Amino acid sequence: MKVFSWDFKNNLNINEDLILIMGSFESIHLGHYELIKLAKSIKQQRNCKIAMMLMQSPIKKGEVASLKAFQPKVRLYTLDKLGIDYAFAVEPNQEIINLDYKKVIENLKLNNVKYIVCGEDFKFGFNRLGTIEKLRKHFDVNVASAKKVSGVKISSSLINEFILEGNISAANELLIDNYAFITNIEQFYFNQPKHLTKLKNGVYIVNVIIANFEYHGLVKIDNNVESEEIRKSVMYLFDLEFIPSKYQEIYIEFIAKIRQINNESENNLTEKDIQIAKKYFVDLLNKEK
Repeated sequence: MKVFSWDFKNNLNINEDLILIMGSFESIHLGHYELIKLAKSIKQQRNCKIAMMLMQSPIKKGEVASLKAFQPKVRLYTLDKLGIDYAFAVEPNQEIINLDYKKVIENLKLNNVKYIVCGEDFKFGFNRLGTIEKLRKHFDVNVASAKKVSGVKISSSLINEFILEGNISAANELLIDNYAFITNIEQFYFNQPKHLTKLKNGVYIVNVIIANFEYHGLVKIDNNVESEEIRKSVMYLFDLEFIPSKYQEIYIEFIAKIRQINNESENNLTEKDIQIAKKYFVDLLNKEK
């Protein structure tokens, strides 16, 4: 997958007809998978590539939001695994927020977009004046129905709520890939990345990827930090035999919550936590045999 920086004005010089999946995509969830399946169906019938736009930060109420559910790099990993050909990464600013929808349409034509795939409530451009009906005048537009669970529409807002609650199991049921973030660790201590919705304090079972190798263990999340220089969250890995550099990126995938931390007396990793996580991975290994 090739990633482009897109400002709705530049010519990306892609000399192929494109199917463009349009939306913000603060998270990549099962509702979005419906869009991707629809785009792949069009690709099978037409000689074209699939591109997907991605807002690096969401726009809410006409402003760039200060927090988001997922880092762009984590979302790009998912899109790559799903077979998307191109990602159009948008860094929103006031100029983009104020851009007339007609200018967006002009740029889509400039970049060889022939087909649009979007959700039924998709709008774009200044004051969200760009609509599906206006896109249909210029492109072959394909609209995917909203996907619901227990009558509730799957959305990034709902996933953000689950993250804040520490309800990892519920979030993962709605996501294509499990909830994850990328950070750095120092002597196995770390902080959650800036500008992310903060996962609730607690102890969680995790997979951790370091230098393309996967390790297994648990983490204690502690957001009660007075300074970014102070790292209070900590990880315990069963199968790691070296100490990673503090400059190395660590990908932490959250599998399940062991317990919530409600007060300072609970704010540590216990032997019971370690045994629960160990049993989880042993049981998983036995199932795979």
